[in-house]
Amino acid sequence: MFQAAVIGLGKIGLTFDIPFQGRANSHSMSYLLHPEIELTAAVGRRQEQAEQLVKVAPETTFYLDSELSVMLSQHRLDLISICTPPTVRYELLQTVLEQSSSRLIFLEKPVANSIEEAERMITLCKQHSDRKVVVNLSRRWSEGAVEVREAVSKGMYGRVKKVHLRYSRGIYNTGSHLFDMVRFLAGSIDQVQVVERVATNLDAKEDWTYSFLFTAGGGLITGYAEAFDDRYYNLFDIVLYLENGVIELVKGGDEIRYFATEPHPLQPGMKQLVHERTETGMLSKSSNMQNAVDHLVHILHAGVAPICSLADGIDPLYVAEALNQSYANGGASERVRCR
Repeated sequence: MFQAAVIGLGKIGLTFDIPFQGRANSHSMSYLLHPEIELTAAVGRRQEQAEQLVKVAPETTFYLDSELSVMLSQHRLDLISICTPPTVRYELLQTVLEQSSSRLIFLEKPVANSIEEAERMITLCKQHSDRKVVVNLSRRWSEGAVEVREAVSKGMYGRVKKVHLRYSRGIYNTGSHLFDMVRFLAGSIDQVQVVERVATNLDAKEDWTYSFLFTAGGGLITGYAEAFDDRYYNLFDIVLYLENGVIELVKGGDEIRYFATEPHPLQPGMKQLVHERTETGMLSKSSNMQNAVDHLVHILHAGVAPICSLADGIDPLYVAEALNQSYANGGASERVRCR
């Protein structure tokens, strides 16, 4: 059995699964449900979190955050989740790396409060190269995203040429997942140019939402991201235009539509798109969190590379930085910082 601990018992750490609805949405429950993991310890900020923990994990030892070093010294851990606010992530990561022998750290997003702090994390992890950090950009674990990635990598319809995105709710909130999905499915975003800023509920948190043009994959892919006000409806749609077809990942990833090409019936030498199939109910097929933990166990067993590395986790911060710069510069085209 692998020994695991969770640091941070908020929503993603624990309370998304209180009461438990039958499918894990938190780190704690995902560990509890895995047959090869024992949730040995958990760290929270308040004593009442111990009362919540005991409802689902009565055998797990609770520690206050002031007792973190004690917890790390008392348990021989293989896996540690860090689910705290990003303002304290660097210090916690440093403590975990220096005071435990845990081979794997599972880090919530956003990984840090700033790009500078995230880059310090990269430097820190290079000093502990025998350890691995995995970031929870959760859409990477979805069956739909994995299916589309495999279709693209196998060249089902040839190479990706264009990407269209529809989203709402901020470049750090929804945007972090959106930018990561472009990187995961097609290639990293290289350059951005803001067209407009769209008002959303997240303006109050200064998490701005932009419509923008972009290039990706070393400049070989062009794209457009259109922003919408989440007070009307929430959107998260990705459309990949390939050489010989189109793949639409829509309804927040719950539905995938595949379109191939065939000779146009009225225009010789031309092609038209034809619907091949639609996959529905992708989000209900499995738990993203449980899929992530399955991957963590695979890493511990086989030493495979993380599906979502620390570099992957930091990448959306660079894209957001370039978007803010573009808007501040009157819609200028901005390169995403080299990473």
